[in-house]
Amino acid sequence: SSGINAEWPLRPGVVLVVFFLGAVAAAPTLDQCPRILSEAGLSPNFAPMVTHSIHSLTVEDIRYYFKPNATEENGIPTVNLDVRSAERVLPNAPLIGYDDAFKTKALKSFDLVMRNMNRTWWGIPKYSVLEKVAHALHMAEAWENAMGEYKMIERLLDPESDLCSCVTDIENNGILNHLNLIAFKIRYPGITSGKDSLTNQYLTSANSTDSTTVDTHTRKKRGGYDASYDASYDAEGYEASYDASYSAARDNAPVAWHRSVRFDGINFDLSDVELLKDVAEKLVDKSNVMGYHIDSAEHWEYWKNVLKLPQDESHYYDLAMFMFCKLNQV
Repeated sequence: SSGINAEWPLRPGVVLVVFFLGAVAAAPTLDQCPRILSEAGLSPNFAPMVTHSIHSLTVEDIRYYFKPNATEENGIPTVNLDVRSAERVLPNAPLIGYDDAFKTKALKSFDLVMRNMNRTWWGIPKYSVLEKVAHALHMAEAWENAMGEYKMIERLLDPESDLCSCVTDIENNGILNHLNLIAFKIRYPGITSGKDSLTNQYLTSANSTDSTTVDTHTRKKRGGYDASYDASYDAEGYEASYDASYSAARDNAPVAWHRSVRFDGINFDLSDVELLKDVAEKLVDKSNVMGYHIDSAEHWEYWKNVLKLPQDESHYYDLAMFMFCKLNQV
């Protein structure tokens, strides 16, 4: 490819190589993308890191933190807040309807949770109201931390670059799979724990229903899903991977200490009921339910430590890169 090759440091220890091309080259192949992502400094945990951060984004959040003129056709996939719906993942972050009479982002988020507090099917059903507020503020902190990275990338990166082609290929880079996985964890807390004591309740209910999703009453028997998501590091079983979808180039990827799962044979086009057994048996990552509710200062310390994970610059860099490339996709 012809063009100017320039290097800029976006964060300590990372140099982004950007090619401003005079003509658009052929899109990179699947086996090239792991190398492209790696050379751009994106983390081996790119897909779960990004899905952790985007799963509850709204149009208003995108406009506030990233792109002021973002529309409802924004291309940022999110987990459906309505857990009754057969549609687990939405193709665009929704317009959520924050109350603009409030001027601070925190109070708008608080009001959104309070307005939906009687809806047992909304958001993360098994979280208490206080826990839903904590989650909303936790996500806002991640977006706030990614703002600076986004602005830097916006100045330097061509959205038509090979890098953006790989970043936005959500069907193959793992993001769509991991969003579906988060949706299952929200709807069925503990479903990927590998513990029969948590999974059997869902499998039993699934075997006795013709619905596409298991009823809300069954889901609410256990504690809320583990707020550390897939982004928890696990030194016992490291796997060198950007995502299992890029299996052709896995041997060249850097090592990540990560609870990784492979999505081989998982068809997320199927209904919840049709998939629950496969998710429980094939996507085991030892992700449990939260150990405590926020009902004391001691239990808040537990939650606080969970909500601090992950706090790594690579997390925000991954998120900013995805947001820039997807919001400016041609």
